[in-house]
Amino acid sequence: MIQSCFMEAADIILFSSIALTQLTFLGIPYVINESNAKYYLAGYNTLSEEDRENYDLKGYLVFQKKFLTFYSLITAFIFINTYLIFVVSTALIIYVIALLIPLPYFIVQGNKFKHRKT
Repeated sequence: MIQSCFMEAADIILFSSIALTQLTFLGIPYVINESNAKYYLAGYNTLSEEDRENYDLKGYLVFQKKFLTFYSLITAFIFINTYLIFVVSTALIIYVIALLIPLPYFIVQGNKFKHRKT
């Protein structure tokens, strides 16, 4: 059958949504930098000027870039593999769990940059 060669519309929408999500995670560290962090970086943008001076912004941005790059690639890999092994609903559940599990680590590690190391 010719139809089996093509993805269904629902699969195209699903993969497009996952790709957009993953590209967003990959793009964030390249959009946020030292000059615009006071506008875009959640939490940092609400700090007083004194607290910003004590914040290790350079260190945090390096950490964020490494984390989000790894996070994006690993979760995309997890989704693709589970999509090929399981039914779509199971693959989506595993993907969402894979997205949620690393977030507490990101929050805890990110908080370590609140005080600049001297």
